[in-house]
Amino acid sequence: MDTDEDRLAPRPVTRNQAPGAVGQPKAVVLLSGGMDSTVCAAMARADGFEVHALTARYGQRHGVEVDAARRVVQALGLASHTVVDLDLRAIGGSALTADIPVPKTAEAAPSPASPLAVPDARPMTPASPLATHSSQLAASSIPATYVPARNTILLGLALGHAEALGASDIYIGVSSVDYSGYPDCRPAFIETFERLARVATRAGVEGAPLRIHAPLQHLTKAETIRRGRDLGVDFSLTHTCYDPSPDGAACGACDACRLRREGFAAAGVPDPTRYAPAGNGTGSDGQARVDGQELPSLRVLEIYRTIQGETTFAGEPCVIVRLAGCPLRCSYCDTAYAREAEGMELSLDEVVRTVRELGPGIVGLTGGEPLAQACGAELARALADDGRTVLLETSGAFDTSAVDPRVRRILDVKTPGSGMEAKNLPQNLAALRPIDEAKFVLVDRADYDWARELVRRERLAEKCTVLFSPVKAKLPPADLAKWIIDDALPVRLQVQLHRVIWPERDRGV
Repeated sequence: MDTDEDRLAPRPVTRNQAPGAVGQPKAVVLLSGGMDSTVCAAMARADGFEVHALTARYGQRHGVEVDAARRVVQALGLASHTVVDLDLRAIGGSALTADIPVPKTAEAAPSPASPLAVPDARPMTPASPLATHSSQLAASSIPATYVPARNTILLGLALGHAEALGASDIYIGVSSVDYSGYPDCRPAFIETFERLARVATRAGVEGAPLRIHAPLQHLTKAETIRRGRDLGVDFSLTHTCYDPSPDGAACGACDACRLRREGFAAAGVPDPTRYAPAGNGTGSDGQARVDGQELPSLRVLEIYRTIQGETTFAGEPCVIVRLAGCPLRCSYCDTAYAREAEGMELSLDEVVRTVRELGPGIVGLTGGEPLAQACGAELARALADDGRTVLLETSGAFDTSAVDPRVRRILDVKTPGSGMEAKNLPQNLAALRPIDEAKFVLVDRADYDWARELVRRERLAEKCTVLFSPVKAKLPPADLAKWIIDDALPVRLQVQLHRVIWPERDRGV
């Protein structure tokens, strides 16, 4: 056993006690250096505990996570850090501690036909973004990355450490929602171990039983990430991958990497993970690979269920798929974060499965600019193949001729006030069909006059529904309504319904 003796700079806690203050309760946190245990440590600190981290170096092939744990301890300002050497390779029985391959990509999900099904894993709720892969894992068999009795052993060590420190609380970052079928992550296991602690320790038999906290127990990966972000966790310090390269880069294809990637995408938070440049996983160019072969993928910023705020479908429940990146720079852009963020690299199948998990209804494919990505049109077709009504919101700066005819094109015609008028492709206007819609976002009267003449000249209202939308804080809707009425223009006035419902929110609406 080796102990990091340095007492690091304390952080404020919610109980208005500085770490180390007289009477401040102590807690032991099992800290692997991964994302979940790091968030768990931050939550223990926020709960007002003087946090003492305990890390086990048990012979895991991803031993780089021990170094990550040290970085986390320093960043969070925890009271102490103890690293225990415990070589579980002598027992083996796991892809993490024995010469057993770590499952990758499609192999990572264990076979549903296996008799080792986990009986009480709670499925993710339909509202959980990017949940499909995770819930499939939770509902199926125990995978090769399960380490026999690992959490039993680790909690036993934490129990002894807590007794020695005089701590009454232990935190462990297990999750029975977003986990890979491990039986020692289930609520039943945590509850049973807490009962064991009452009869197996001096503190327990003397009437001061230890409490086991599993605050991530029913959180999705996305919820865990958002919670960590709110607590100031620097996720770049953490390590998750089961099979990292010699320099510590994540493989991008193992179960742990997939859950992490999906979680960051669902949370709308950039993933700071450094992935290996070749082989399985995500390369340095961000392209997903299996056995070195590129897979169709997209950079996805966020996927969520909401109320459609625009188009003739306004007011209907829908799933929004927001892709990252946009080469245009409209003056009134209200989703600048979408063009600036890199997003998460997800396969077409991952996106389609996620949309399916979020429930029925229309799908709004937006950005950024969806057609700026090579697989944008392919994603729209895949969603249509899945039986969805797909609304593709595109700037009109990219050729729409390759878009599947089942997909409804919402053509955002750029006005002079946008600063992007020159980007409009005339052939996109000519190709509009009755199921499509042409949208004009108007900054002022000059924009209105320009749009009015274009609608009349191209006879757009005879081709499809035409939407006129005022830019918030620049053009009052009442003014736009008066102009439309005065000109008897055959267009539809549109306000952003989602901004009316959730005026304080900029994202996820």
